[in-house]
Amino acid sequence: MAARAAALRAEGRQVFDFSAGEPDFRPPTAVREAVASLVRERAIGYTPVAGMLALREAVAEHLSHYHGTPISPARVLVSNGAKHSIANLLQAMIDPGDEVVIPTPAWVSYPDMVRLADGVPVVVPTSPEHGWRLQPDDLARVVGPRTRLLVLNSPSNPTGGGYRAEDIAEIGAVLARHAPQTCVMADDIYRRLTYAPFTHASIVRVLGDVLENLALVDGVSKTYAMTGFRIGFLVAAENVITAATRVQGQTTSGAATPSQHGALAALRDPSVDAEVAAMHLAFTRRRATMLAALGAIDGLRVVPPDGAFYAWVDASAYLGATGLADDNALAQWLLDRHGVASVPGSAFGGPGHIRLSYATDDDSVVQGCARLAEAMSELAARGAG
Repeated sequence: MAARAAALRAEGRQVFDFSAGEPDFRPPTAVREAVASLVRERAIGYTPVAGMLALREAVAEHLSHYHGTPISPARVLVSNGAKHSIANLLQAMIDPGDEVVIPTPAWVSYPDMVRLADGVPVVVPTSPEHGWRLQPDDLARVVGPRTRLLVLNSPSNPTGGGYRAEDIAEIGAVLARHAPQTCVMADDIYRRLTYAPFTHASIVRVLGDVLENLALVDGVSKTYAMTGFRIGFLVAAENVITAATRVQGQTTSGAATPSQHGALAALRDPSVDAEVAAMHLAFTRRRATMLAALGAIDGLRVVPPDGAFYAWVDASAYLGATGLADDNALAQWLLDRHGVASVPGSAFGGPGHIRLSYATDDDSVVQGCARLAEAMSELAARGAG
């Protein structure tokens, strides 16, 4: 969809792009200056496979404070983005036939990364009635002796749904009873992009005394608008990190050196917090604008997201009688006819939905939602006819 939107822009069409999965802000000033200074003043060589020690120390310190438990640099692996962190973990932990539980709708890459590790993705649908959160009874029905990993993405891409501490505690209790060998992987990449009254809950604080195996995936891409830097962090038991580092050593080696210096500045420079806060304020404002606009369109349903920067929109009322068979056809029609770029929900395991990102400027949110309202009005008239 993003490629098609770019092609339409090249033809001179106005396109409101709600497909982006990345902040539209520049990285913090300190990050840009750190990278520029490095490139100007030094030769740039390789780093250790696991990442620069200074960066691993900064990650360990930062996450120790957040999760309320000491984390040593030996438990940190710096990778080429959080996606790479997840792939390394799966390659290190999953044997052929091992099962990985994935609540859906879910980020599109999880199932295929499990398959690449010769694992078996076990998808468990969630519902809007439960805020798109995995329910303990549903988990209990699918876990067993081959369950090796449970993926918890909070807040979630694409729904924006988040797990509260009590939700995580109930999930941990199910695993302790039925599958204590299971590791819980918390994909925390959106943890600092949340909206009141929701607050992100640390699985370490909640489950640290209940389950032995916990893994954290984090990074700088969303919080610090550093998607193109490709820096992610994996935190796990030392033996897991050792294995994951070996995998990385035989595939990519260490992450890009300038990017690691940028990430170090993001974590260490005190001036960064004010810029992160300003970005968060903008997302909060855009979220409110988009939710108000979507709420005024008959037939569209959306659960207000707890975090991230997506609206997960149920558009099933506009399918079928309008001549559009599914969400893929709807997304294509919205883009080609009205210049509104979205992402079809089927890609995330949520047919009948579209994902709209408000990681774009305020004017585009306002004008793009107005264009979307016009499009849905046209579809409603077509369906009524």
